[in-house]
Formats: sequence, C-alpha cells, structure tokens
Amino acid sequence: MTVEVLQPTSIMLPTTADPEQWSDDQKALLDFAGLVVRKKNQAPVPAPKSTVIAFLQQCERTGLDPIARQIYAIERGGKWTIQVSIDGMRLVAQRSRLYRGQSKAQWTDGTRVRTPMRDLDGSIVREGDGSIVWTEDYQWFDVWTGPGHPVAARVSVYRADFDEPLQAVARWDTYKVENDEWQNGSKTGRKILAAQWEKGGDNQIAKCAEALALRKAFPMDLSGLYATEEMEHLDQEPAPRAPRPAASLTPGTRSAQREPLPVDETLGGGEPSGVGPPASEQESHGRAAPEIVLFPCARCGVDGIAHEEGAICEPCEIEVQEEFAEANA
Repeated sequence: MTVEVLQPTSIMLPTTADPEQWSDDQKALLDFAGLVVRKKNQAPVPAPKSTVIAFLQQCERTGLDPIARQIYAIERGGKWTIQVSIDGMRLVAQRSRLYRGQSKAQWTDGTRVRTPMRDLDGSIVREGDGSIVWTEDYQWFDVWTGPGHPVAARVSVYRADFDEPLQAVARWDTYKVENDEWQNGSKTGRKILAAQWEKGGDNQIAKCAEALALRKAFPMDLSGLYATEEMEHLDQEPAPRAPRPAASLTPGTRSAQREPLPVDETLGGGEPSGVGPPASEQESHGRAAPEIVLFPCARCGVDGIAHEEGAICEPCEIEVQEEFAEANA
C-alpha cells in the first residue's frame, strides 16, 4: 500500500495588487484573508485595489501572517478595514525588542474608594501637621467575579526606553456587542449581549484595554491597526435615532453656514437670507429653505451623523479626546 506524503510548500503573498498576476494559490490565500466578500445568492466581490495594496503593505510592514489569522481584512457596509488579532499585536510588540511585558488585567465595577496618597518610594504622603493626604480612585479587581459585567478594564504595557508604563482603560459601554433579540421569528425591539460577551465579557473588554495600551506603547508599529475585539461593536446596526429638532440658521451656530450668507435685497433690511422671513414667505419669493446635510462619521462610519464631510460624530470625538488625554497624562 502506497501512502502519499504531502510535501511542505511555501505560498508567498503576491507583490502586486493586479489579480491577473496572482497564482491560484495566492488568490486562495487572499480569499482566506478576507479580501473577497461572499454573500448569499451573489457572486463573490473582491476588495478594491486600494484595500489590497494597503493589506499587502501592512503584512510586509508588520510581518504578520494571514494564514495564522494574525491579520485580515473585513468589509462593513461597503467600507474596508484591516484588523489584527490580539496575538498579532503582541507579536509586533515582541519583535520590536523594546517590549517588556505588561501588567495583569484589572476590572472595576465603578465603585470609588479613598486610599492614602503615596510617594515614589511607597511612603504615605502627609500634610505639614502629620495628617494623611487621601486620594480617591476606582476600586480595581485582579479577578472579575461579578455580579454582572465590569464597568471598565485596564492594562499597562512596559517599554524598555520608557520610565513609566503606558496604561489604557477600556469602558464596557464603548465596546460591548449587542444583538437584536428575536422571539417567534420577529424582533422584540430589545438588545441582548452577544454570546461571547455574555459569557466572557471580562476577557473581551480586557483585550480591548490591552490593544489600546499596545497601540499607545508602539504607535509606529501599530498605528491604524485595531484588534478584533475593538471593532466588533461596529458590526451592530445603529439604534434608530430620534428626530432631530429643527436646526437654527442663526449666524454663529454650528448649524449655520460657515461663510456669511449673501444679502438678499428682496427680503429688505439688508439681513442675511438665513434670518429673514419664515420658510413659507421665502418660498413665495422663489427661494427654498436651506437643507441641512449630514455626512457619515469618518471614524465609526455611522451615516447621517457628522456635520461636515470627513468629520467625526460626537461620541467618537469624546473617545478621541479621552484617548489623547490618557496618552498625555
């Protein structure tokens, strides 16, 4: 009986974004890496050339392996992003030769406690009269036992050339993944936690904190790369938004046009046309009321939420400010 022995082969990533120059093995490799969208009853749709080029460049730059699922591409609502696994981020940090490990993850339930302030040598700081100087901070736990889910998780990363560790905090409400609840074949209108977040939410949010800390510690290597756990919440359908109140067109407000509106002599008084008579009267002069146009958020991709093209929404703006504050703390 003859036994066929498979010989090891090495399939290299293509060096060009031109599919005509790819071998069948390379096409299969990029398909596995997520660069092809397959939807039910539809023909496979490859990623755009720009995404392929960016993916190949990131693979070369980071040295991550798509076969090991350390790096892959994913399409969300027609927009492509490149994601990495938390193991891939750890590997990039390790290869830098500056990575000196990290603290164990900690979780908080939001409870604040008073503790004595301590000096660099660990001694308790006291006032001139000998009284203890107290500080207030969240209570952090080395093991999450519940009940319920943590409010946040934190992780610190150490670099050989940094005096202090870089700490990052990930909030539960920012990253939790919820799905529509279904009963009897129809939606109930409620949201429930995804199974992985319901059973292992403490581990999921800790990975988000670790990814934030690694990216802060190694911005040159990990800039623009996000862990899977950080991006899962973007797969959720946005909740219906309440109708926006009628926008004021008073000059100086965010809803007003940025450039001064032309003077409409037909309205009299030399006032800008945005503060003239009501819309019904403007229409009688052959003018339609100005339309407020909203654009997709450039960070999270939610449509109809940003006031300018290329701008980000208010929740993303808050997150960016918090990340900036943490990075410069």
